[in-house]
Amino acid sequence: MNFKIISQLSASLFLCFSMATHATELDDFLIQKNLIDQNYKIKDQKNLDDVLIALSEEDSRVLPLQIDQNTLIEQMNLYHDHIDLQGIITSTDFNQFANNVGKEKIHELLIKGMLENCDLIFENQFQRQNPYYVKMKLVSDHKSYELKIKNNQCKF
Repeated sequence: MNFKIISQLSASLFLCFSMATHATELDDFLIQKNLIDQNYKIKDQKNLDDVLIALSEEDSRVLPLQIDQNTLIEQMNLYHDHIDLQGIITSTDFNQFANNVGKEKIHELLIKGMLENCDLIFENQFQRQNPYYVKMKLVSDHKSYELKIKNNQCKF
């Protein structure tokens, strides 16, 4: 077993997010609805949460989403200040690898992979311009991993 599983897992985990270096369609929609301003700062948290919760419910119709041969995202919830992701690690070799390197090292490698994919994780400008974080729970056959990164840990 080698580092390849973690690399594949973390690099492909966020392929469900599209890369954006400018305003997304969602950003434009939120500006149009007066929920965020032209600088992507949140103006109306309550109504923004209502829109994001509705989008999460709509997106849940396409879940679970197989990200790669190692990861299945089962739940995604968007809020004005964070995203909650829940998924499972499906690789049969993952538990052997995790036992060999330890839970702390796996956690460290998963966080590193998330930080390397900040552009994909925080795809919308409002997620980059306001205090925002992603909280993810991944479960394998024998262990669970709870991860959290904040947008200010990223280099956009």
